[in-house]
Amino acid sequence: MGQDTVLLGGLGFLLAGGVVWFLLERLQSSQLSERTKRVGTYGLVGLIIVIAILVIDWHSSSYKADYQSLLEVPRLLLAA
Repeated sequence: MGQDTVLLGGLGFLLAGGVVWFLLERLQSSQLSERTKRVGTYGLVGLIIVIAILVIDWHSSSYKADYQSLLEVPRLLLAA
């Protein structure tokens, strides 16, 4: 792949966290009902959790794909 998925994923997560924080601030200062604010807050926190899971999954699958060939080298040497 040739990408630093930790750096890119971390940057993306920080940007998403900033956007969610901004939306939470706007939500809490709005004139909506308390129930609507609470449901919106749960939804935004859930979104951050989903983003974190997706970033970790992307990094792990990229890591496995990049280093799978290194794991197969000893098997090839043993088979020869």
